[in-house]
Amino acid sequence: MTQLLNKQMEQVQNTQDQQDNSYPFVTVDQFTPNLGSWQQLGAVSGYTQQGNTIQLVMTQGPGPLLYFYSPTLFRVRFNSSGNYSTDNSYAVVNTDFGFQASSLQVQDNGSQITIQTGVLEVVIQKGNYALSVYRSGQLIHQDTSSYNLVYTGECVANFKVYPANAMYFGFGEKAGAQLAKNQFTMTFFNFDNFTYATSPLPEGEQPGPLNPSESLYNSVPLLIEVNPNPINEQQGAPYAYGIFFDNVAQSYINIGASDYSNMYGKYYFGALYGDLNYYFMAGSVAADIVQQYTQLTGTAPMPPKYVFGYHQGCYGYYDQYHVMAVANAYRAAQIPCDGLHIDVDFQNNYRTFTHSDLKFPDAQAMFSYLALIGFKCSTNITALVDANPYDENGHTGPGSDPYLALESGLAEGVFITNSRAGQPATTDLFVGNENYGVNTGINPYPAQPDTGSDVLGSYGYYPDFGRPEVQAWWGKQYQNLFDIGLQMVWQDMTDPALSPGVDNPATYKTFPGDLMMTSFGQQVPNAKIHNAYALLLSEATYEGLAKIRPTQRNFIIARGGYAGIQRYAGLWTGDSASSWDFLKINLPEVLNLGLSGVPISGCDIGGFANGSGSEGDFYVADGRAYGQITNYELFTRWMTLGAFLPWYRNHYDGYSKGFQEPYNYGEPVPSNCRKYIEIRYQLMQVFYDAMYQCTQTGLPIARALFLTDPQDQNVYNHLNDQFFVGQDLLIAPILFQAETASPPVSPTRDIYLPAGWDWYPYQNNEQPLPAPASGGQTISYYAPLEQVMNIVPIYVRSGAILPSRQVEQWVGQLEVNPLTISIYPGPDRQYTLYLDDGLTTQYQTESAYRLTEISTQISGNQKTINVVRTHDNYTPSEPYFFMALLSTSNPQSVTVNGQTLSNLTSGSGDQAGADALSSSKVNAYYFNVGLQTAFIKVYDTSANLQVVATF
Repeated sequence: MTQLLNKQMEQVQNTQDQQDNSYPFVTVDQFTPNLGSWQQLGAVSGYTQQGNTIQLVMTQGPGPLLYFYSPTLFRVRFNSSGNYSTDNSYAVVNTDFGFQASSLQVQDNGSQITIQTGVLEVVIQKGNYALSVYRSGQLIHQDTSSYNLVYTGECVANFKVYPANAMYFGFGEKAGAQLAKNQFTMTFFNFDNFTYATSPLPEGEQPGPLNPSESLYNSVPLLIEVNPNPINEQQGAPYAYGIFFDNVAQSYINIGASDYSNMYGKYYFGALYGDLNYYFMAGSVAADIVQQYTQLTGTAPMPPKYVFGYHQGCYGYYDQYHVMAVANAYRAAQIPCDGLHIDVDFQNNYRTFTHSDLKFPDAQAMFSYLALIGFKCSTNITALVDANPYDENGHTGPGSDPYLALESGLAEGVFITNSRAGQPATTDLFVGNENYGVNTGINPYPAQPDTGSDVLGSYGYYPDFGRPEVQAWWGKQYQNLFDIGLQMVWQDMTDPALSPGVDNPATYKTFPGDLMMTSFGQQVPNAKIHNAYALLLSEATYEGLAKIRPTQRNFIIARGGYAGIQRYAGLWTGDSASSWDFLKINLPEVLNLGLSGVPISGCDIGGFANGSGSEGDFYVADGRAYGQITNYELFTRWMTLGAFLPWYRNHYDGYSKGFQEPYNYGEPVPSNCRKYIEIRYQLMQVFYDAMYQCTQTGLPIARALFLTDPQDQNVYNHLNDQFFVGQDLLIAPILFQAETASPPVSPTRDIYLPAGWDWYPYQNNEQPLPAPASGGQTISYYAPLEQVMNIVPIYVRSGAILPSRQVEQWVGQLEVNPLTISIYPGPDRQYTLYLDDGLTTQYQTESAYRLTEISTQISGNQKTINVVRTHDNYTPSEPYFFMALLSTSNPQSVTVNGQTLSNLTSGSGDQAGADALSSSKVNAYYFNVGLQTAFIKVYDTSANLQVVATF
């Protein structure tokens, strides 16, 4: 170890000269399949068929393979070697859709080959290969005619027609303020892109959150084409299709962006290495594509319910005192919070899998206390296993708390060696560096050895996660952390994020492209499997935790991955800056991740770092500047938007910021934030029910407007700053600077209300419902910070069924917290309510959950609500629930399963009626005059309940 330390501390000259340039990062304008120097796939002479697989035979060279998995899903695979002997995927976990080969009808008429699936007609032009897809006779997809599937060396690409009125969504985690990525070119290469300002870009392009061409932390090369109004050759019914390009090397998608050539009317996707390997999924609407994609790559499991609470994190909670102070301050401020996230400060001298006895002298007791008051905790785990021989006290040797993870890893040979492509293999281990920023003086605990430098970081080795035995080893390392009380994992620096060091100049802040590692039993250069590493890291963690805590649901919040990451983790979108631009991109980024199969995602609310465009003043106390504080208007807008996004974590760099907890701001910031966090907790069941639906259909929690209302073509003009939680809760946040702008502007925005429905302003059952607004119109909404219920415009679809509960300071605080099922005026509707214990795996292992279908029916002066348990293997702690019939008159009568209920409406006022209903031991109701709402108490004693209110 001492030799390694000496090696690390040497000044290595001419580091850049050591860089291997045979596998460089390639910017979007340098990947040039449209320059004409690539070889086009030639003429097709025929085909062979084996089951569901069709091999095209070419007049010269190898031909593509087509695999048919369902009537609407097929795959195209090509490589220039024609070698298809291996078929592996890190993302795809299911291709068994029950499709029979007998369902395929294949014909060769001389000029083309047609393949009928029962729904699609796939046409292959023979004279010069080109693929087209028809549905019910309507052209919905086609290659460009004369130049489409091309290759040069190991590079592959495919050009497609970009028809009029088509819009393109998905793409996983991408920057930009637009949900649709038309006219943009993107690359997929997991990259440590701090404040979205460090990724290599074409010359002259500006870095930052508004540029989708940047590489970010997570890569999902999926596009969804939606055409709500097809014309010209595609004329016909609206359609959607998806293309998932399954390639873990650096890949590219260009949607008509003429960055280096004329791309009018076409798009392409391609990669530097590997097969052209894409899955085509057809449907009528985007939801059809999301469902098929998540059948391919897997749906997310149900997380612990507390995941949907509010979370607080900080790089700079550097000791036990600070963590406890934050927890107690949240409880004292009565601001609900479920999660506390402790960064690498928790570790013993930045050693992964350790905890500091110096800074956290009784970590187990701390976690026990935090759990007692409702906090669930994570700490930051990176892939780097630190090799620094010094502990936090500057000691080495037997008395220095030996680093067991490192020692067992060395003994078992789990780490990547420094073997390079084209060079003889070596047993020397690859040494990587990770930079954790700068200690600005707030942290009194120096890293060891104390060199006097304020730079924080670590160096060490990386596991070779392509080997199953290494994944198993990694998973075991979490045992001690969970034994002392950890309940989540924060998977950071997953790119992996490297800084310059002995074995790596880190020009692209990650592994050298020529570094050899394992992929499906073979040694390959990292460049060819780069995007798989982060996925394998989270997989190893997830599977390891499942063995350590087999009866408990575990949760990982990760900073990167590849397609299929939803099977193991939720995502946060990396190191944002505290700027209005980052707020502006937050929503499109989360919505596109949802369309890409990842239902749980969010950003660092308030911004993690101070970067370009950051808004805020410096916090000064005792004559000292403690760091910049996010501007109060920006912070409030971000916190109140975040209350409706799936992952809701306020997280910041405490080494460069003074604070970012809402209770540390002056009023009205804490009160405004508290109100929307409380609304989040009241509506927690809506998030949980949407998550259950995701496990069944792949539909995300936060939904783009065209997922809920695809029939309304006008929604496509309002996609960037509106969204739904579930099906019926329309959120339209303010994403621009208003009162602190210079000069100030009005916080007024336009909101589009989808056609075919009436829309009610959400009142949280605190005020009577105003008259609804008709759908199909754009309304103007004034949303000042001083009117708390107006800060975020919220509308509810007519007829909606919305469950809610009382506010808790943390999920599960109240042993009994009955649901209130609010039923809005409007047409007959249906809602699926999902209940389980929120913590254990019994919902999987024992089907221990309750599924209830709630439906409404209006007939004359009667409103009937049916409550039917369709799966009933879980009994909640609440023996009853409430129904709230909003905007009604006092019912003449209410019955439950034919039994007439007592009317407890009190002449003494609404509170007396509410108290009487609350204490009633039998089914009853009362009418709240102030709210114009009938509240009904129903004891949940039957699998089939029918409530009838007569007016």
